[in-house]
Amino acid sequence: MKFIKSNLLLFSVLLTALVVFSVLLTFSLMTSGKIEDLKSEISDAESRIKSQRSEKMPFEGLDYELDMARKDLVRLAALERAQNRLWGQVLASENNLSKTWKKKSPESINSSLIRQYTQLRELCRSKNVVLPGGSQGGPATPFLDTPSQPAEEFGFGLKSYDGNWPNFSSEEAQLLGVQIEIIKQLVGFVSESATKDYPLRLAYIHREPVGETDEGNIGDDLLELDDRKASLLKTHGILDSTCFEIQFVGITSHARTFLNSLRPPYLLRKFVVERDTDDTSTAFSPDPGDPALGNAGPESSELPIVQDVRSKFTFLIEYVTGVDRDAEAFFTGILENVEADDQSLGDFLEASGHGALTETLIE
Repeated sequence: MKFIKSNLLLFSVLLTALVVFSVLLTFSLMTSGKIEDLKSEISDAESRIKSQRSEKMPFEGLDYELDMARKDLVRLAALERAQNRLWGQVLASENNLSKTWKKKSPESINSSLIRQYTQLRELCRSKNVVLPGGSQGGPATPFLDTPSQPAEEFGFGLKSYDGNWPNFSSEEAQLLGVQIEIIKQLVGFVSESATKDYPLRLAYIHREPVGETDEGNIGDDLLELDDRKASLLKTHGILDSTCFEIQFVGITSHARTFLNSLRPPYLLRKFVVERDTDDTSTAFSPDPGDPALGNAGPESSELPIVQDVRSKFTFLIEYVTGVDRDAEAFFTGILENVEADDQSLGDFLEASGHGALTETLIE
């Protein structure tokens, strides 16, 4: 006790140090757990930040891509509008005989066809178009043989129905009725290609059958398309059409005039020119003694002789009857699996010429 009393200051310091040590030890034990928790939270936060960065990485530059996407939509809208205009011109609805056709009974179509045979033969006779098996009436020309009355059996691609009308279904009869009108127009183009001084000779008109009954009765007028499918647009699913092949013999101006007549919905898919070797008669042989031609008479050895230069022209024609562009079905199919912004969709449809579909597609 005496020792403690004599060293009271020392023991006071030791006691104070002990108390401080105990407090600090207790505080250390209490805070060590919190530090570990904070370290764990910091580690979790770092993991979350890394994860968020990974998730956001694909969206970096999104503003730029969105701007480019909008510019692409503008270009696509302009392209779609141009396509609408192109196929509208190809279809030529106002002049398209398929679109302006009014439904008739099969009997009425048959009556129209019977009248058409006579009308077309008279047209060819008056326009200097020679038909197979004969030729038109009128004076002889230096271009073709001396003409005579046309052969009545030529049927303009419809020979099988001259006096024979099968039991067509209403739908098939309508399609045949459209073809009848197209052939009438084609023969009109041919007749306008001939001239008074230079007639042409119509060789044949072949056509594509419109159905099973027609295919079974079409006979020699059948147009075989097996080896021509690659040249037809309808085989690629772009449009619907009916096809014809027409051949005539004449001079270049005949073919040029006929080609100029083939405006949409007529599409020329193949054009073949061959020298006509059926007749090698001289078309024009000037008088060697005619001073107007600059000839010295019989003693001249060089005579200008222009021989018959007729050619055989064959045209494969595709007549457009419909264009496969159902915009509503196309866009509906796309939007079933895609979420589109209503404003962007509406702007695109308006710019592309499909503004009428906006309400329907957005709903």
